[in-house]
Amino acid sequence: MIATQAAITPLLEIKDERFDAEKCAEYELMIELGAERLRFFVLESANRRVLCLEDYSIGGLPNDKKWAVWLGKLFEEHPFLGADSWKNVVICFNTPSFTLIPDVYFRKEYANSYLGLIRGEIMEGEQLLHQEVKKLEARNIFAVNKELWEWILTTYTIQLPAFVHQTGALIEGTLNLSAAEKGNTLMTFHFEDDFVTLTLARKEQLLFCNKFGYKTAADMGYFVMFVLDSLQLTPENVSCYLYGEITPYSEDYQLLKKFLPHLLFGK
Repeated sequence: MIATQAAITPLLEIKDERFDAEKCAEYELMIELGAERLRFFVLESANRRVLCLEDYSIGGLPNDKKWAVWLGKLFEEHPFLGADSWKNVVICFNTPSFTLIPDVYFRKEYANSYLGLIRGEIMEGEQLLHQEVKKLEARNIFAVNKELWEWILTTYTIQLPAFVHQTGALIEGTLNLSAAEKGNTLMTFHFEDDFVTLTLARKEQLLFCNKFGYKTAADMGYFVMFVLDSLQLTPENVSCYLYGEITPYSEDYQLLKKFLPHLLFGK
């Protein structure tokens, strides 16, 4: 038997005193799904205030239908996550495989081929999705677990959920931040588990975005220097902002600050 009760204990749970679970119809629900993580927050649309944040890990469960089993139990026991009356639902997939295609070249029927160039054959149990990346005039194409995608569609039926990829949000955020960088290149880092997503932009123009898996700080540092060198950028002319699971005491940060003079934690 799967120890489901232990698996769905949140790693993090924060609630604003103004949050009211009876008012889901007035709130927006934002869920992020990764290989082993589920995070969600509840947004009050009127003043763009986050009222609730929860973070879960599903590591250690058997691979066979683990999402369906785990999510079914979580939604059954959770006081409001499974409500079907949300004002809006956005599902953000955090997967390593994605590709960007300019709108002028994008054809929906060729989505399989676009992503196939990046990661090879698309598996039978996967569903291809795509989203518009604002300001970029491009589509972000990514593959998700088909069983999970179908489960979401049958769970939230009143409002059709919007499906996005994590890199789409990181790209849009980096483009917005780059507008204030007076000609300097902006580089954002997003850390979690054994991955870092690097996004570079200048004057609201995307220069680079990719997600790297790594095991040591040295490997991560190599990827950063490789990207800068490939774009012919010097660290002195790049403003760097850190996001995600990184602290000033981590080995990753201690390494980066040795060769990135303009290194800050993002707000």
